[in-house]
Amino acid sequence: MVLKPPSKCCDVGTYAHCISMPIKGRVQDIDFCIADIVAALNAANITTDASCCGHGEWPGSIILTDGREVIVCRNPDERNRVCALVKRMRKKKKKGV
Repeated sequence: MVLKPPSKCCDVGTYAHCISMPIKGRVQDIDFCIADIVAALNAANITTDASCCGHGEWPGSIILTDGREVIVCRNPDERNRVCALVKRMRKKKKKGV
């Protein structure tokens, strides 16, 4: 069965476009647009604790059980903006700001 993706992200705080999937023995609601990534990580035994697609407002994220976080950008332009922000933050940290 092929699921049809929603035409747009649902609003922040809603579960309108979620897919229920079993993770660590419990059924979790996962945002449709990152569900395939969450499923692939868990299938590879890289367990996840939480996720959010960003709802078109910011990049998505997937929090791994081991404490790492995966940032999910929708396109190269968004990735470039995230990288530029991280670079600015690193410069401020070096300056002690």
